[in-house]
Amino acid sequence: MKIINLYCEGKRGSHDFDILEKVIDGHLSITIKPIGGKYGANAIMEYQEKNGNVRSDFYLLFRDRDFDKPIPKDEKLIIDRKTYYSYRTTIENYLLDAKTFFHFLQQQQNNYGLDTEEAVKALFIKMAKDLQYYQAVRHTLGKLRFANSFDTTWVAGSGTLPQALDLASCKARAWQLIEKALSNSKQLWTKEIFETTLQEFLTLFDEDFFHKLKFLVYYQGKDFAKALTKELDSFPMDNYYKYAKKHFDYTQYPDLVELRTIIEKQLTN
Repeated sequence: MKIINLYCEGKRGSHDFDILEKVIDGHLSITIKPIGGKYGANAIMEYQEKNGNVRSDFYLLFRDRDFDKPIPKDEKLIIDRKTYYSYRTTIENYLLDAKTFFHFLQQQQNNYGLDTEEAVKALFIKMAKDLQYYQAVRHTLGKLRFANSFDTTWVAGSGTLPQALDLASCKARAWQLIEKALSNSKQLWTKEIFETTLQEFLTLFDEDFFHKLKFLVYYQGKDFAKALTKELDSFPMDNYYKYAKKHFDYTQYPDLVELRTIIEKQLTN
């Protein structure tokens, strides 16, 4: 029996771990190995593979795409040697589903007046429009950054939202990050390049983008979840995530189906 190690971010019981358990369900020779954050993940993986007690026949790292890679036109994995990037921006994006959210609400004492799935979709779209400038700027920073020059946000803590989400404020704070990095580098980014790149995403985020809920692919999942909890007072997001993972169907996501297919081919080769 072949041994396969599937490395991921987080820890046992994290969203990454729990979703991957669904993906590999039924394959006992596959071990999920959470290794914490993404920084240094490849080095940790390679060290464990070389120094572990049992050598695997195949291994890979599945991680969030974040803002580190451009979104593919097709709903598929981005494969860079041993690293397999998710199609959606973060693992939370796979759990933030309007239908699942609606069914969860109907089991709560307070459903916030969201009596239909359409009402939930309307709420999702409202939150997405509130975040559109911040998310467009984050994608712009991701596209322009070089090495570890600057982050894609100016606020501390994953999922923490800036106080000001208007376009002017987001642009100003983003350009400050770029200017600071440029002062210590030979990169030639200009304000015009920044504005042009930002406009690409602002144009992408049109009415069709919102109507088809494409923001559930593009937006940073923790940011969107934070916006929801700010809008829905005392919403039990942790309980929702548990519910969403319990009812999660990986076959609805082509990139996760692709991941299982790749692993199964390795088992039979």
